[in-house]
Amino acid sequence: MFRMPQIRLWKIASAMGLAVALTLAAAAAHAADANFDRTLKVSGQVDLTINTGSGHIHLKRGPAGSLHISGRVRPGWGQSDERAREIAAHPPIQQTGNIVHIGFQHDAPRNIAIDYDVEAPDDAIVAAATGSGDIAVDGVGQNVRISTGSGSIHATGVRGDIKLETGSGGIYAQQDGAGDVKAETGSGSIELHRVHGALKAETGSGSIKADGMPVAPWKLETGSGSVEVWSNGTSFTLDASTGSGGVHCEREIASQGTTNRHHLNGRVGGGGPVMKIETGSGSIHIH
Repeated sequence: MFRMPQIRLWKIASAMGLAVALTLAAAAAHAADANFDRTLKVSGQVDLTINTGSGHIHLKRGPAGSLHISGRVRPGWGQSDERAREIAAHPPIQQTGNIVHIGFQHDAPRNIAIDYDVEAPDDAIVAAATGSGDIAVDGVGQNVRISTGSGSIHATGVRGDIKLETGSGGIYAQQDGAGDVKAETGSGSIELHRVHGALKAETGSGSIKADGMPVAPWKLETGSGSVEVWSNGTSFTLDASTGSGGVHCEREIASQGTTNRHHLNGRVGGGGPVMKIETGSGSIHIH
């Protein structure tokens, strides 16, 4: 019986695989992106919700009295450019007075990604979510809620309470004014600035850096990574521990209870709200 040499079989299989890959690439390339642009008139404070199953969300400060929305519809496998054009012609934007919802609320199309770039008044109440993609907010928002299943979060100039969550990705935030902050990521670093209120920062793996005024309880926790805090002369009660690493406090501390290289507990500047810091592996540094 004739047997084809293995090397020839391999070449044939490789050629077939390449042909399939080229076919898929050609089909994907055939589906073109479609864009849309809308401007809404508003009066008073805007309650803004943005969500997309896949795609980035960029939100920045715009003029009072209007909301400008630019979108890019990106069809994936199994979707055509015609479907993308249909969505772009009738984008998922709903307005009821000053309540604006951007994105599909029900029956979102599969394998369609939509990127949103939005300009909104700086005092808008903001909730933004994406299943996969980065979210950036610049100079907009009160009581901001941001979440992504996979992607980074970058928020600056936000006011009031802030809630930031990502399944995998880094978090960077700068608060403008008083409010409580919650930042959580499954894997990634967290960096927070000008926090003036309660704080909860947690990452499964990554470093944490935070500065501000701990006038309410702070809790910072990482499974693996260093923690660094700048307290700007504010008085608080420190409870810091690490499984592997050292704890260092540059400020004068009145120690209480058990204190050693891996655990430090005491009153800083006379004491106050509790600042609890934990890391499974990494150093802790208090400035």
